[in-house]
Amino acid sequence: MSPSPASRRRPALPALLGAGLVGALLLSGPAAVADEGLTEESHNRYELRAKDSEVRATVTTTIGNVTPDRGLTYYYYTSYAIPVPAGAEHVRAVSGGVSLPVSLESTEDPSTRYAVATFSPLRYGSTRTIDWAFDIPGEPVRSKDYTRVGDGFATFAASGLGDAGRTTVEVVLPASMTFDATSDDFTTKRTGRTVTYTATENSDKDGIWAVVSARDPKKSDQKRVRAAGTTLTLQSFPGDGKWTRFVSRKLEKGLPALEDVVGRPWPGGLETIREDVSPKVLGYAWFDPGKDEIVIPEDLDDATLYHELGHAWLNPDRLSARWLSEGMTEVVAHRVVARTGGTSDPWKAPDRDAAVALPLSAWEANPGELDADVEAYGYAASYTVVQKLLGGLDDDAFTAVVSAAQAGESAYERPGSTDENYARTDWRRFLDLVQTRGGVDGAPQVLRTWVLDGDQRKQLRGRGEARDAYAAVDEADGAWQPPLGLRTAMTRWEFGDAKDVRSALGDAAAEAGAVQDAARRAGVAVPATVRGAYEDASHDEQYAALGSLLPQAAAVTTQVGRAVRAADADRDPVSGLGALALGVDRSAERARDDLAAGDLDEAAAHADAAADRSGLATVAGAGIVLLVLAVAAGAVGLVLRGRRRARDRGDGEGTAADPSVVQDPLEQGVVLPAPRDVEVPGRGADPLEAGPREHPL
Repeated sequence: MSPSPASRRRPALPALLGAGLVGALLLSGPAAVADEGLTEESHNRYELRAKDSEVRATVTTTIGNVTPDRGLTYYYYTSYAIPVPAGAEHVRAVSGGVSLPVSLESTEDPSTRYAVATFSPLRYGSTRTIDWAFDIPGEPVRSKDYTRVGDGFATFAASGLGDAGRTTVEVVLPASMTFDATSDDFTTKRTGRTVTYTATENSDKDGIWAVVSARDPKKSDQKRVRAAGTTLTLQSFPGDGKWTRFVSRKLEKGLPALEDVVGRPWPGGLETIREDVSPKVLGYAWFDPGKDEIVIPEDLDDATLYHELGHAWLNPDRLSARWLSEGMTEVVAHRVVARTGGTSDPWKAPDRDAAVALPLSAWEANPGELDADVEAYGYAASYTVVQKLLGGLDDDAFTAVVSAAQAGESAYERPGSTDENYARTDWRRFLDLVQTRGGVDGAPQVLRTWVLDGDQRKQLRGRGEARDAYAAVDEADGAWQPPLGLRTAMTRWEFGDAKDVRSALGDAAAEAGAVQDAARRAGVAVPATVRGAYEDASHDEQYAALGSLLPQAAAVTTQVGRAVRAADADRDPVSGLGALALGVDRSAERARDDLAAGDLDEAAAHADAAADRSGLATVAGAGIVLLVLAVAAGAVGLVLRGRRRARDRGDGEGTAADPSVVQDPLEQGVVLPAPRDVEVPGRGADPLEAGPREHPL
């Protein structure tokens, strides 16, 4: 459960009225234990009568005077008081079968009065048993008296005065009703249609005091509301439509605003928002993840609603310190109120030197376990601290810090990254985030003043120097992250280890920057493997390896850049032809691919090849041109010689024309095969068709 402030303080348990006496000595003030003059024992029973919409209370007290007489002075008591709800009716007191006079006296608490019974003097060694009875009706919603009793709900104070081990408080409810109380000491026993809840452990020196809340879920007014993609059920007191309308409107506007301010989508884990008076009495509302519900008071308070909704993100599972969870959620709530046009009443800064003041790191008790003034100080101081740290940031910076804290990010990792150094946010990680992501230089002094004890302040020693040295590394290595080993040491506040890592790295950060500069000049991407080797380095062997890897990477990157520029250079036709023939582009591309793959040796080899071949491109191109010209000239010569031979054959006297071709008189030097069906002049019949012929030997 994540409790949050709903009002400024919890009412104190009313004290026992003083006793009367005869003699020179006056006894006054509380008298709750034997050495204070009076013993007390009580049994207190509160029974909810659903049909009558009221609570019937019966109280039996037995008091004993243990103050001895002294000479002629003797001591006696003539009155006794018990606390009752301010609206209690039909208050009666009976002792020994006789009704006692009862008067009601106001207190500082608008929900409580004293019922005072008077009787004859109770002398030393005597006891008196008084049986009380009164009815507790309900008060209207949003009245100053927190007592509520109605159809299906009841909230009231169940108290009993008495010495430790001699006090009992019982609350009897219909079995259909749920039960919540400010004390965890109640045991449960069901009998038929009712359940009795019993407490026997004193909650303080005066006895038992608890606010109980009973609800019959079937008898509440319910409305389903959809906001920011989720559906929530509102449970109000029967007939309190004003509360339902208020919460509905605020949800529809405020839940999307909360997502924006926190920087993360609605995480779920909430089904019901329930109206109750208990938060007003206790001084805090609460988010109960076990029941997936928020319990807020009937007061129409924007900040309280947004505070409890904020605990869906900002809770002890995410933030390890109570002051951090409560303070951050409260500051977020008031930002959302301002963004949605509502009004709120932020906490005023408390007096750091007040008697109840304490370092907020010590404010870790469960709600209700500390004095009401200490609780009020804790809530006010928590808000004050977070507001001092984050209140001056613009929306983007504010959300960056809150989102990172909620996610458990390290300030030394990239925003949004939880792959490395992820953990629940404590005060140290929060301080790092505030300074690194928020740029709040005065943050350490705020924590010294409000949060840290003496031992924790000592942890700040050396931090500033370590952060300055880290910043120098981060500046030198450009866009890359410093090595993992250094980031981890800084995240853990192991500043001695961080110094050792920086020493082992030597000039690696500057060399990492040189690799990136070389890549920019070359117009190529930095090898991912080289960057990974630097950023992921976490032990001495890896730090040492960077000493050779990074200079080589810078040199090879420069080589590849030259090769790429050579391949892309504007060329005349001759050198372009030579570059194509020599495969300059192909070698440069292979060098680029090898570099991207992290194969520095191959990249260097192909880059050198591309550069060398680029230098020979003109010569190679000229050679190709000459070769082509030579080949062309040879071809022309062959054609001409062929023509001359053809003419020689046609004009020669001893040369007979080939009877198998027809001479084309229009195309000299070109011969065509004669068709078979054309009779060639001077050619005899086909020897295969004419039959065998004799050939002279």
